[in-house]
Amino acid sequence: MDYAITIELIRHAKTKSNVERKYLGWTDESIIPNQSLPTIDELATVVFGSDLIRCKETAAYYFPNATYMNIKGLRESHFGDFECKTYEQLKDIQVYRNWIDDPYEIAPPNGETLQQVMFRVTEVVKSLPKDMLNYRIVAHGGSIRALLMQFAPEEKTFWEWQVSHNERYLLHWSTKKQFEEGQRCTFLSVEPIMVKGTM
Repeated sequence: MDYAITIELIRHAKTKSNVERKYLGWTDESIIPNQSLPTIDELATVVFGSDLIRCKETAAYYFPNATYMNIKGLRESHFGDFECKTYEQLKDIQVYRNWIDDPYEIAPPNGETLQQVMFRVTEVVKSLPKDMLNYRIVAHGGSIRALLMQFAPEEKTFWEWQVSHNERYLLHWSTKKQFEEGQRCTFLSVEPIMVKGTM
């Protein structure tokens, strides 16, 4: 079936902090070198993404001929004092437990709430050029979760969405009007990102 509007959401490739299971927010860390990342679409001309280097580096592999439009509003959640720390380091701290229990209303110290993240990423989607039918966005686990909370057909909480580095999330709207009005998408499909040499 053809859809009027499609947004493709892709999480950046893994970084050292991702492998070490650290909260990686606004720290500008590169992806791990020598990952076998495929070309998804060599004909793509424009890709939107976070202004952090890990997204730009990932987009260069997936969409090698596209112009990268970096947008600060697509950044990962700002983890504040929890930045680059692990669950094990934080689990016994009450302010951390409070944030885990209600990230929508509670921010990490010197960080931002999920409500703030959702507002800024939604504003980015509203500001995308109106003359396109297919949008490709390379972003972060948190910002993609926030967009799925806002636009996926099925309502889920932030923690219920599991956003992999190896999948892409395609949100389809049946009409441009539905998309422009900020309605939930008509259909969501999740597709694996195939590593070079695999079928």
